[in-house]
Amino acid sequence: MKKQKLLCILHYAPPAHGASKVGDFIKSSEKLKDQFDCRFIKIKSSDTIGDIGKVNFKKVYFVFELFIRVLFTIFIFRPNLIYFTASIKSIAFYRDLLLSSLWKFYKLFKPCEVFYHYHTKGVKEFVKNPRNLKLTRFFLKNINIILLSPILKDDLQNIETYKKIIYLSNGVEDNFTNDNFEEYISKKFFDKDINILYLAHMMRDKGCFEAIELVNKHKSENTHFHFAGGWQNKEDEKIFLNYIKENQLEKFITLHGFVSGDKKKELFKSSHLLLYPSKNDAFPLTLLEAFSYGLPVLSTVEGSIPFIIDNKSGIIINDLDKLDLAFEEILEKYINIETARYCRKRYLENFSLEQFEINITNILRNKGNL
Repeated sequence: MKKQKLLCILHYAPPAHGASKVGDFIKSSEKLKDQFDCRFIKIKSSDTIGDIGKVNFKKVYFVFELFIRVLFTIFIFRPNLIYFTASIKSIAFYRDLLLSSLWKFYKLFKPCEVFYHYHTKGVKEFVKNPRNLKLTRFFLKNINIILLSPILKDDLQNIETYKKIIYLSNGVEDNFTNDNFEEYISKKFFDKDINILYLAHMMRDKGCFEAIELVNKHKSENTHFHFAGGWQNKEDEKIFLNYIKENQLEKFITLHGFVSGDKKKELFKSSHLLLYPSKNDAFPLTLLEAFSYGLPVLSTVEGSIPFIIDNKSGIIINDLDKLDLAFEEILEKYINIETARYCRKRYLENFSLEQFEINITNILRNKGNL
């Protein structure tokens, strides 16, 4: 039987962020390629995390280049399905609105199912402006929307023009087999030293300054904090490093910078807890990675985080002023082999890459039905 044609317009690395990690996997998915005749177009916007949100001539050129590529691909390839990593607000929304005119016009002549995959939140705030509400309603008209969890549906409460909402949890790569995971946790909990991992972009929205203040309150000989992530700007980096120096925290903290590959795996394997005091998130993949290594998580009630973490796999706080007490509780109750096994089980049952691949293939093949 002839395969349906699937056009994927999406982010993939660089730079490395949640949406690009998902895009990397979709682009490399053998299951998708087996089911569909696929074409992939990269959404170029920023070379680094620090460039996100900034406007410059290069980005204007990228928009023009993307528009032309999508235009030619649609009318030459003639897809039956279009998968698009959509932006919710700011300049990127208007870029996407411009691109959407291409498939809205194309659909007048050829039946085509379009899926917008949202990797973040913020529609509700964006559409408080009446103009943005009208534009968003037009942008989403007769479109299938893929959301990361049911918690995020409220973000679309003022939009009635979309066709259908589908929920698709992200997944991450599994770096263990069941056998060597047991061997790994047995060795890790033999040592009484506790390693705390902060793994996120070093930026205020991810709570890096709250995390370093926590180090100052809980510095002890058997607790060590590891910070891994790239800086968004030099000013925050300077303030952060000065805080470490002024409070003499050098012996209690290791700064790793941006990590990936084997270095990232080793950090997860040597850690006992993921500290993730985020102030703005939709569905952080870092939490799924932590679970795959058996790490409980201390995080905040942001986006889909309450959907990811339950009361056996970590602690969620609704106020960063409570971070100190929650940290004490999680050290006391969650740093043990039983919790590690449960976190691993939760990952395998809900957030594996294999399950994500099955789900997204079914969604696209069945036109919105899992």
